[in-house]
Amino acid sequence: MIRSEIIVGLDIGTTKVCTIVGEFAAEGRIDVLGVGMAPSTGLRKGIVVDIDSTVRAIKQSVRQAERMGGVHIGSVYLGVTGDHIASLNSRGVVAIAEGEKEITDAHVQRATEAARVVVLPPDRRILHNIPRTFVVDGQEGVRHPVGMAAQRLEVETHVVTGAAMLVENVVRSACQAGLTVEEVVLEPIAAGLAVVTEAEKAIGCLLADIGGGTTDLAIYAGGGLYHTAALPVGGNHVTYDLCVGLRVPPQRGEQIKKEHGAALTDWVLDDEFVEVQRLGDAEPKELPRRLIAEIIEPRMEQLFTLVREEIFRVGMEDSVPAGLILSGGGAQLYGAAEMAQRVLQMPVRVGRPRNVGALADAVNDSIYATAVGLVQYGAGKQAAVYRAAANGHLVSGLLERVSRWLLRLARR
Repeated sequence: MIRSEIIVGLDIGTTKVCTIVGEFAAEGRIDVLGVGMAPSTGLRKGIVVDIDSTVRAIKQSVRQAERMGGVHIGSVYLGVTGDHIASLNSRGVVAIAEGEKEITDAHVQRATEAARVVVLPPDRRILHNIPRTFVVDGQEGVRHPVGMAAQRLEVETHVVTGAAMLVENVVRSACQAGLTVEEVVLEPIAAGLAVVTEAEKAIGCLLADIGGGTTDLAIYAGGGLYHTAALPVGGNHVTYDLCVGLRVPPQRGEQIKKEHGAALTDWVLDDEFVEVQRLGDAEPKELPRRLIAEIIEPRMEQLFTLVREEIFRVGMEDSVPAGLILSGGGAQLYGAAEMAQRVLQMPVRVGRPRNVGALADAVNDSIYATAVGLVQYGAGKQAAVYRAAANGHLVSGLLERVSRWLLRLARR
């Protein structure tokens, strides 16, 4: 069955490829129709290093989602990340002509496009140009300027850029898997749609999406997106530390992290032990769980220290009173939120996808935040298109009625 109204989010990560199929539901929610998950080995820190492996993982994930949802997937909203991502805030200005009585959507679009004109190296590409706030005739803090009388409109936007070829390789992977990419979306923006509330954005908050290769940040202030970044530390670094410290293969290191790992050593009891088959040993040995925590804790402390340094670097240390929202696979580590709270000295919670109707339980986990957010991003885009089409029908209907009225006058 092919359903034209479906929206698909494709999250290609360092450790997994996740596909979620959704559709519009009532009250701004989405209904999840299908979920697919496949292990990923073709990316490192968000960068494609093996395109064939990546394509196979995408196909496997998509097939699972198609079977579960009973749909055919043709196009996707594609998430991207990596430490090549950079961001800046830009301003655009337009004058409102004397004959124009109020600000229209066209003025907002022109101002936003003017903010997009930034000097970039030829190897970089603009991924997003998101309006943050507006200034109307010098009055700052305007959220919705359409309909206001004015002579001058300014907009401040958040511009996200990425290395053009690195982004292109992710897009090519999806295309070689037989998919059309509707839009490339920065992953922390998508995750923020899924797990951050409007109240938190208004007060000021920070999102940290801990993936396998990177930790993606999004800082919100005054209801808008202020800053985005990708830090080069993620869950795979914890796994690698365990592999080296315990002398175990990567698969076993990942298993130990998930089942017995802890971000805080003092959260582990002295009498807890884990059976581990170490490389070079003939028999498995019982190791104290505290040893595992002692290996993990420094890396997690480093990760959240980098988060703190990034907040201070952009001068937002006093602008996020709502605290930190954690998402991604790394948020599941035992004690991760508490470690973050110790390092950052702010409220911390683990975010799970919101505004999901059908099959909400199937995606009620922080690992699905980005993929669900991609579906919600696509739903917002389609809703805007439908509104524009509806307005177009209203205008054309009005013009038709006026034409008939003028025709009747001419006949009298």
